[in-house]
Amino acid sequence: MVNHFGATGVVFNPQGRVLMVLHKKLGVWLPPGGHVEENELPDDACLREIFEETGIRAKLRHPSRLDLTDGHARELATPVAVLLEDIEGNGMHNHIDLVYVCEAEEGKLTPDSREVKDVRWFSVEEVMGLDTYDNVRQVIGLAGGEFNTVR
Repeated sequence: MVNHFGATGVVFNPQGRVLMVLHKKLGVWLPPGGHVEENELPDDACLREIFEETGIRAKLRHPSRLDLTDGHARELATPVAVLLEDIEGNGMHNHIDLVYVCEAEEGKLTPDSREVKDVRWFSVEEVMGLDTYDNVRQVIGLAGGEFNTVR
């Protein structure tokens, strides 16, 4: 069995629209994300993948729950969801996907043609009608509620 850690960003713009990529290999719409590289923090992997796939710079959104001041520890972003995704349907290749709520900061939509066919902004309602997975729809709905609560 092989397990890989991944980080996905559900990115919202100031109008509350969601950034989605049309995945080249899978042929479905997904939020941007990918593998966490060796020695990379999931927070950093999420933001790197968003930028690489879409050209958009984003920041992670999460309420701080700890008041760490001694400099020996820091709080990482809390994912809105952690999914175990069975890639081949037989339990032998899994992605442990940490899904974060993010806010777009700047950038022009620039799809990475090696990985994505298209990049677009959608309303949460529009995402529910896209060709994607049920878990994506549910995570987008959950992230939308959290994004609007934390604003």
